[in-house]
Amino acid sequence: MSKDEIIVKNEYGFFEIKNKPSKKELQEYYANKYYQEAQGSYELSYDKAEIKYLLNKIEQKHVVAKTISNIETGSLLDVGSGEGFTLSHFDNLGWDCLGLDFSSEGIKSQNPEQARLLIQGDIFENLNDIIKDDKKFDLIVLDNVLEHVLKPFELLANLNKIISDDGVLVVEVPNDFSLLQKYLMENNYIDREFWVSPLEHLSYFNKNGIINLANDTGWKTHKIISDYPIELDLLSFNSNYVNNPSVGKISHKKRIEFDNFIHSVSVEKTNQFYESLIDLGLGRNIIGFFSKL
Repeated sequence: MSKDEIIVKNEYGFFEIKNKPSKKELQEYYANKYYQEAQGSYELSYDKAEIKYLLNKIEQKHVVAKTISNIETGSLLDVGSGEGFTLSHFDNLGWDCLGLDFSSEGIKSQNPEQARLLIQGDIFENLNDIIKDDKKFDLIVLDNVLEHVLKPFELLANLNKIISDDGVLVVEVPNDFSLLQKYLMENNYIDREFWVSPLEHLSYFNKNGIINLANDTGWKTHKIISDYPIELDLLSFNSNYVNNPSVGKISHKKRIEFDNFIHSVSVEKTNQFYESLIDLGLGRNIIGFFSKL
């Protein structure tokens, strides 16, 4: 099946699946399979370097958010809490934290102390309850969630209803159909668009697409950065993890070592470095920082 049969570019400029699964199918996928079977990017265990890397990425986002808002300690909503590392970071800093996720398996596995902060169930239904209660949050984190949901417009619009006047929304999504990915395909470094995964990812974002969607749902864009450009490894036969999955762990380890190193030099300069990469089509993920219009 060709790409054109699976996905279509929408009015905002990013791609989405033509035939999306039903709400029930999606709930079953995440509640019954995702964490238990360690699918996607989740692991059953992490070494010290990887834990440091995960926490460093959260700190990098936090540093940018603090340049937009003067709020030092406030309320956090972590939408799609996963394994709970974001909740752990802000909980330890004294923030009033709340997490939402379809499953509690990830947080119970990695950060069980923060399981008390999680509301498990349908994210949209739980958000509706929060909206009805008129609760506001100073920081909302949406980390690798927007690409999974059936209605990304509705999710961002709902989050806009519960952000405080000076609050910040942080959204991270995969950088898909990027300039580098196009180059890799055109020059036969890869033989397929490996990032297309119809059940797991329903939307495929780019910088302009996420900005357009955010703007149309009431958000002002402050900054867009990327992260480590791991797909550069696909330019070499020896490190091409798409054609040879056995070298994937080596590429991932290099990413962790590199990011931990530059983070140790300067968090601010690390963010500046990643901000410079996104317009070159580099970085596996896009990270956007938004406030209420």
